[in-house]
Amino acid sequence: MGVHALAEGAIDPATVEPPLPAASEPMTFARACDQGSTMTIAAVGDVLPHEGLAEQAYASKIGFESLWTKLVPYISSADMAYANLEGPTAQGVAGRGVLTSDPGARLDRNVYTGTSFLFNYHPRIIDDLQRSGFDIVSVANNHSMDRSTIGVDRTVEAMIDHGMSYSGARRISDPGASISTIVERSGFRVAWIACTDVMNGPDPKGLLTACGNESQIIREINLLNQDRTVDAVIVTPHWGEEYHHIASSRQRAMARRFLDAGALAVIGSHPHMLQEMETYRTKDGRDTVVAYSLGNFVSGQGKRPGLKITVLMFVGLTKRSGEKAWVNGVSYLPLWMDRAPHSVNAAENSRQAPQALIANHLAHLMDPSRSLRAGLPIKTNIGCP
Repeated sequence: MGVHALAEGAIDPATVEPPLPAASEPMTFARACDQGSTMTIAAVGDVLPHEGLAEQAYASKIGFESLWTKLVPYISSADMAYANLEGPTAQGVAGRGVLTSDPGARLDRNVYTGTSFLFNYHPRIIDDLQRSGFDIVSVANNHSMDRSTIGVDRTVEAMIDHGMSYSGARRISDPGASISTIVERSGFRVAWIACTDVMNGPDPKGLLTACGNESQIIREINLLNQDRTVDAVIVTPHWGEEYHHIASSRQRAMARRFLDAGALAVIGSHPHMLQEMETYRTKDGRDTVVAYSLGNFVSGQGKRPGLKITVLMFVGLTKRSGEKAWVNGVSYLPLWMDRAPHSVNAAENSRQAPQALIANHLAHLMDPSRSLRAGLPIKTNIGCP
């Protein structure tokens, strides 16, 4: 969520539902039924516990997991799961990077806050994400600098201390650290590169990976593809315009450059709304996938329905000896952010979700044939009948 000030009498864009785009093209993958070892990756958008959600989380025995507990079976069913963690986990750091005594895991509104302009979460959120089945998070977004440079440093330290794989930032003491992170699950080695195209504050030490530094990212993709032990590369940019359903021309062009360089998927965040999913055939003939924005996973944004509709995305991969992995299909479970208590739920299981409105959004935002009904197990060869 970006910081924006409104002139007197101006309309807050977060309260106005923008027009929906045209329906997406069907998603097909030429190698969907090719035989090999398979795995499924689950991905969600912004983990953004605003104040009410954070207050509930700190009071709960299961912490932040209380916000997505109904989705844990689906997340943990995947071989690998990813989320964008929107904000630092900087222990003992107040606003503007001021060091202070740590109050413990509670919403003290000084160190640990949940306001729209200054986020910081107690590192217990890392444990809660891991316990729920998440394997990797992006820490590169416009709120990464909400506790200044020291906040980024302590966030990375917290990730390391808690054993969580992360991408998108590096420590002050390790400026030359790789911008990619390799996660190994079910015999697959998947490299993740997170970057941000938007920052709310300066990054004087260059701790965050900037999407605009395309040459650096493309060079990393090339290096990873030369590594025979790496099966796939996924780029997770924080980009685009807030409160827009339609991806910008900048997003589209950048995604294609990353995919043509060798990435297999691009999974975006930041607009807080679902944007299009589509397939893209690269210049070397590979079928790749782009999800321009998965919207909010959990958030306190509720001024219009589009801010509460999201999806849990599944990407199926297949590989054979001597080959890089390929996408065998994509599917998604429609979600809705419930209130009182705060909890994201499968849309079809939510008593609060306006089903017709959700169906309308999904039909315009991505191929509706890829939508899943709530239920397990999730297929690994998703696109093969």
